Amino acid sequence: MSAAVSVVRIIFLLIFLGCNSIIFAQDTKQFVLPALTNVYDVPWRKHIYLFDEFQKGKITYTKGFELDYEFDLNYNIYFEKMDFIHSSGDTLSIMNTKEIRSIQVGNKTFFHDYNTGFYEVLVPLPLSLVFRNQFILEKVEFSNGMKRVHTGTDTRGVAINYGRIYKKEFFYFFVDRKNKLHKVTKANVLKLFPEQNTEVKDYLTAHSIDFESEEDLIALTNYCNKLADVSGESKAQKRSP
Repeated sequence: MSAAVSVVRIIFLLIFLGCNSIIFAQDTKQFVLPALTNVYDVPWRKHIYLFDEFQKGKITYTKGFELDYEFDLNYNIYFEKMDFIHSSGDTLSIMNTKEIRSIQVGNKTFFHDYNTGFYEVLVPLPLSLVFRNQFILEKVEFSNGMKRVHTGTDTRGVAINYGRIYKKEFFYFFVDRKNKLHKVTKANVLKLFPEQNTEVKDYLTAHSIDFESEEDLIALTNYCNKLADVSGESKAQKRSP
């Protein structure tokens, strides 16, 4: 009987540990910022940056002027800013961004929209595919343990008297020739390629595109760009004497 009890206890312990590991795995998808705590003091502080280390980069301005590999740069996902290491050794954010068109960090390029910020480029022009990593505030946690879904604004960088629970998400966008952003949807693909609607619809049907799959979206964007190139060449040939 004692042997049977021991076996049951072992099985129960394994189940308990398994459940805990599942719970832990789920919790690792969340980032908890306790009350009155700075984000740079939490265990997950390294996750606020896109790259493990700052890298040399190049800033390209809207008027074509470039600052080539003058700074060590890194994208700060939490604050949604581009950070650099100052000559004093301090880590600062690039604040004067109005005239910035793009920034290259290592071998990655970031499209910049003045109103919304930086987007990593997956496919370059003429139709660009970009995506954005973001910390999304899901809930706030009060001192009495009560959690509430967050519906207001989130003041990043300010230590406040309640805890914050974030999850990291990313979103895909198209950037057209006029540098305008469009959410990645089937409707927007067709809208951006009105003259190639039939071909685009056929491609979408044949390939069952998953609009949350980076691989599928890269292939779709490349296909649409090739369609536009072929169409442009045909028009040029018709105009030539």
